[in-house]
Amino acid sequence: MNATAAADEVADLRHQRRDLRRELARVKWWRRLISARRDLTLASLTVPDTVAQDHSEAAWLALAADAPTALELTGAVWPDVHDVSLADLDALDALDARLNRYERRLSATLDTVTAHMVEAMGRVHHVQ
Repeated sequence: MNATAAADEVADLRHQRRDLRRELARVKWWRRLISARRDLTLASLTVPDTVAQDHSEAAWLALAADAPTALELTGAVWPDVHDVSLADLDALDALDARLNRYERRLSATLDTVTAHMVEAMGRVHHVQ
């Protein structure tokens, strides 16, 4: 293999690695969003009571005087509230599982391409 062919191979592998790293970053971003949506879905299924609603102690009431209400918090976290169910959690878990499998495949492919690139760079160095 001549130096030009080896350098072309390294350049091609660099492009493949760049594309794989970009796709891997995109998958990780989506997984973070799915995880956040899952957290919000789970939280919406277990919305706590209004802050300080059952406490009658004057000290507690004074402490909670400026606390946001559950209605305010719910409106801020879920602006377009819809009926949320356990099926939503199942769907989010299924999406995350698919993204996880894809992420593992991407990572393995990136590792393989990186190993090939290191080998090709060694050949370039050896030819020169």
